[in-house]
Amino acid sequence: MPILLEMKLNCEEKLNYNMSSLFHGALMEKLPTEYVNFLHISQLHPYTQHLESRDGIWYWVLSALDEEAERIIIKDTFEKADQIIIKNRNLVINISEKRYCKVTYNTLTEYFYKRDSERYLTVDFVTPTAFKKQGEYIFYPDIKCIYQSAMNKYDVLSDKEDMLDEDTLNELTNNTKITRYKLRSAKFYLEGVSIPGFLGQITMKISGTDTLANFAGFLLHFAEFSGIGIKTSIGMGSIRLLNEGEKNDRYTD
Repeated sequence: MPILLEMKLNCEEKLNYNMSSLFHGALMEKLPTEYVNFLHISQLHPYTQHLESRDGIWYWVLSALDEEAERIIIKDTFEKADQIIIKNRNLVINISEKRYCKVTYNTLTEYFYKRDSERYLTVDFVTPTAFKKQGEYIFYPDIKCIYQSAMNKYDVLSDKEDMLDEDTLNELTNNTKITRYKLRSAKFYLEGVSIPGFLGQITMKISGTDTLANFAGFLLHFAEFSGIGIKTSIGMGSIRLLNEGEKNDRYTD
């Protein structure tokens, strides 16, 4: 039952998306010790968080991907919070507004089974995104990596039948083509290490059956909550699906 909590920030100090790791530290400090220990050993974290700027205003966005994360992270910890404290910067950041967005897994399933298939999907990579394969970073929008990441994250967090199937993954990959892109390379700095990634937008055309096209939309809609690729709990890999109006506006130089 994914939920997003978007917090509008009021801060005199200049923020940037590389500070997401500091906000991750502030998040861990506020959570119960037992839950933090669980998160450290979990295969896939049931939450994501990132910083993003819109029209010069910064937002901290938290996503909880299961009921326990929703209860502990969103309801018990940040639903009533009005400040974020970054201790190692002596920084107090006020939260001026909050907005919630929640979707049930049944709603996601309906997206798969009942919607008219969309053949063109535009994805906005909001924070630096990268994948890792055989020990090497992939810092461009590899179609197979995008789908595989979303399928992996869904499988770990869902109690439904496993979604990751090599034949389905290959069919999605073979029937998806990037028809338009506006991308740039972007590094994400974490504890003195720079991770190569990319930012920007791609439009993908989905061929094949209507079911396959719906499945692609389902995965990418889920990925708006789960993120794509590596380090999504630290601030990387945030995506947003764009509608036609947003796409036209955002592609304007």
